[in-house]
Amino acid sequence: MSANESDDLRKLRLWLVRLVVGFIALVVLAVLPFLWWLNVTPIQQQQEILDIKDFFELRNQAIKSVITSVQILATVFGGIAILFNVYYGAKRAKAFEKNAIAATQNAIAATQNAEIAEQGQITERFTKAIEQLGSDNISIRLGGIYALERIAKDSERDHWTIMEVLSAFVRENAPLKEDLGDGNKHQPQKLRTDIQAALTVIGQRDTEKDPENQKLDLSNADIAGANLTEANLQDANLTEANLQGAKLFKANLQGAKLFKANLEGAFLWEAKLQDAVLQGARLREANLFKANLEGAFLCQAKLPDSDLREANLKRTNFGGANLYQAVLFQANLERANLNGAILQEANFRETNLQGADFGNANLNEANLQGADIGGSINLTLQQIKSAIVDDETRLLYGLERLQD
Repeated sequence: MSANESDDLRKLRLWLVRLVVGFIALVVLAVLPFLWWLNVTPIQQQQEILDIKDFFELRNQAIKSVITSVQILATVFGGIAILFNVYYGAKRAKAFEKNAIAATQNAIAATQNAEIAEQGQITERFTKAIEQLGSDNISIRLGGIYALERIAKDSERDHWTIMEVLSAFVRENAPLKEDLGDGNKHQPQKLRTDIQAALTVIGQRDTEKDPENQKLDLSNADIAGANLTEANLQDANLTEANLQGAKLFKANLQGAKLFKANLEGAFLWEAKLQDAVLQGARLREANLFKANLEGAFLCQAKLPDSDLREANLKRTNFGGANLYQAVLFQANLERANLNGAILQEANFRETNLQGADFGNANLNEANLQGADIGGSINLTLQQIKSAIVDDETRLLYGLERLQD
């Protein structure tokens, strides 16, 4: 409320008080005596002429007339006072409304100023953290990584930019050096501490802040031995990445692109790999115990000696894959595609293979004891004879008769 408006309201209020006081004074000092003189006095002057009964009756009527006149005047004045009060109330409401609008505008301006100041601080922190990433001192680089993590938590606006920066930091500082190739048994070098820190921040990020249609890019990164336990790498691009010996226990890799990735000896126990693309990936001796690979694409993948016990491999595409001596005990391969796959000496004991496609698959010495092959397609008698079966193996009706 402005100073001028306050003065106007004070003046109006003072004027109204004066009006009330003036009316009361006018009634008491002028109007009431006048009305008394006008209505009662003539009757008193005729007291001697009128008898007592008529005199008192006329005087009472005159007094009532005076009272009625005063009431009329009071009513008129009250109406005027009400009008003034309404006017005063309207003025006051308008003043309060203006005051509320001004307060709201001030609050908005204060909020905007605070946001600008906060964004300025975040920008300053971001710039400093980026500078720290380029330091030759690993302690300073770690400080930059954790500073970026704090900014990502504080600012949704900068969250994804920071994830892209950290992903680029990993790719640039841990590029693929050479193709390790199948059968290479030497242990990968220990991952740099700052690379591991960046991966931890990426894996533990708040995924609800991720923008749609934006995916992490860790392709061609050499992150062998990385600890990505329970990391969220859903839909991430890990094409040709080296994850040899990586710890991916309960990691979320749903829909991830792992084309030709190296996962030899990786620990993927209970990992989520639904619909992941692992075409040509190397998974020799990988531990996929109870992993979920439903609908995953593993064509031409190399999984010799891998552990797939109790894994969910429903509708998984193993076309042309190498599962030599792989352990698939009690796994679910319902309607899996095993066309052209190398299943030699693989352990399918008590495995669900209902509706699986065995076209041109190599089942030589594969253990099918207790397995359920009912409803499978493209399975020949020759393939059954080359495998190990027992009385618990559930075969197709036609093959059972031929087996007998």
